[in-house]
Amino acid sequence: MQNIVVNARQLLPSVLALALPKRLCLEVEKSVPAGDVIEELRLRRGRCASLTVSGRNLRLSTILSGVEMDDILLRFCEGSLYAHSETIVQGYLTLKGGIRVGVCGRAGVTSGDVTGVSQVTSFSIRIPHPAPPVGEEIALLLHRFSLTRGVLIYAPPAVGKTTLLRTVAARMAGGECPLRVAVVDTRGELGYSLSSPALLIDLLSGYPRGVGLSIAARTLSAQLIVCDEIGDLNEAREIVEAHNCGVPLLASAHAADVRELLARPGMRLLHEARCFGAYVGLSRRLGSFDYEYDVLEWEAADALL
Repeated sequence: MQNIVVNARQLLPSVLALALPKRLCLEVEKSVPAGDVIEELRLRRGRCASLTVSGRNLRLSTILSGVEMDDILLRFCEGSLYAHSETIVQGYLTLKGGIRVGVCGRAGVTSGDVTGVSQVTSFSIRIPHPAPPVGEEIALLLHRFSLTRGVLIYAPPAVGKTTLLRTVAARMAGGECPLRVAVVDTRGELGYSLSSPALLIDLLSGYPRGVGLSIAARTLSAQLIVCDEIGDLNEAREIVEAHNCGVPLLASAHAADVRELLARPGMRLLHEARCFGAYVGLSRRLGSFDYEYDVLEWEAADALL
């Protein structure tokens, strides 16, 4: 029978405490400084596990064997790898509570497409937390554009883009003058903590982004659409159609700067359609959830091109 570790500080959600080896859970409990929260737990076959805590990487002494990694994967999938095969080949799993697990290993490939993953080598476990009181600047920016154009937030991975999107979605869908906000949550991560019954949010969970965007704009009559990690050219075409319906988009993308962002065909298409009134570079002060914003409006971004 699996030993269950109950962490007095609730550092690990119960779904992880049930699935992970006892010795790993105990080391995690001892390694996280009081007052800090875990942002990411990374497990590696035959290598040291690590934590990301308040923006800092902490190396752990726990090294997991191949058998343990395979056993963890089976627990994550609640005993059925087949039921989760569609997302595993895309490199991720979604657990209860909005926990996203990046999965990599030995890929089986047919005609250039990944058809299966075996001998898992790494899990990147991102642990969401209730959104801190941030995002007012982004909400004000959307209102300044009179909700006719959207805002694109860009940053490298693990800066906190998804957390910021959640917070702004809650701000826009709550308060005294709420909007109808549609959240396209393709990976089951973005909608975490948006469960307040007072929020005017329609959650499209598990929909492909393009399909979700189309439904949000045409069927739900949303006043604002929120989604994360855009960039695909086909998705860009769907976003342009939603924009032509008069619905602004608040979205995120991976990029270090605006030039890198707009060099991609999909982003260039969105820029030329003027879908976004501003591009906001996101950074975070080490050890806190305070964000710094580098706002570049459409005209200034266009001048860079």
